[in-house]
Amino acid sequence: GEFVRPLLQLLPKKYAAPLELSDLEGLKQQEVADKLGLSLTATKTRIQRARKLLKDQLTDCFHVEVDKNGQLTAFEVKGTCAVLQANCSRC
Repeated sequence: GEFVRPLLQLLPKKYAAPLELSDLEGLKQQEVADKLGLSLTATKTRIQRARKLLKDQLTDCFHVEVDKNGQLTAFEVKGTCAVLQANCSRC
């Protein structure tokens, strides 16, 4: 959460809010839809769009190393990622 929440601030709220509720808060997608007054289809679409946008942000902000099995072995925040440099105490 510490790394993800600052990056969520970069996403449009209509994408960030459903993703935060489902992936960080643990709500089921139907619960997210009900809470935000959206259809389940719209909620699923927004969550998928948010995940893609977040993935793009992660690619821009982190250098990641994985082993031959695809397991994360190391990562570091790129110096060019201003949002994490400003909002992450461990970065």
